[in-house]
Amino acid sequence: MKVNWEALGITIGLIMVAVSILVVGLMARTKMLGLTVRAATLEKQIETGVKRNIIAHEYAFSKARCEKRAITLDDLKEGYALADKFIRGK
Repeated sequence: MKVNWEALGITIGLIMVAVSILVVGLMARTKMLGLTVRAATLEKQIETGVKRNIIAHEYAFSKARCEKRAITLDDLKEGYALADKFIRGK
C-alpha cells in the first residue's frame, strides 16, 4: 500500500487548524460569559447606587424645603441612612 504523504500532511494540518479554531472559540465563549456576568453585576451596582442617591437627595431637599432652610450635611447623612434601610430591606 502506497501512502500519499503530501495529502496525509495536508489532512493532518487541516485537522489541527480546525481543532485550534474550536478551542479558541470555546475559550472566547467562556470569557464572554464571564464578562456578561460581570457586566450584569456592575449594572445592578450602578442602579442601586443611583437609587440610593436619588432617595438621599430627595429626602434632604424635602426636609430642607419643609423647614425653609438650606440643605445641610446632616440632611444628606439622614437621607443616605434612610436609603440604605430601603435598599437593604428589599
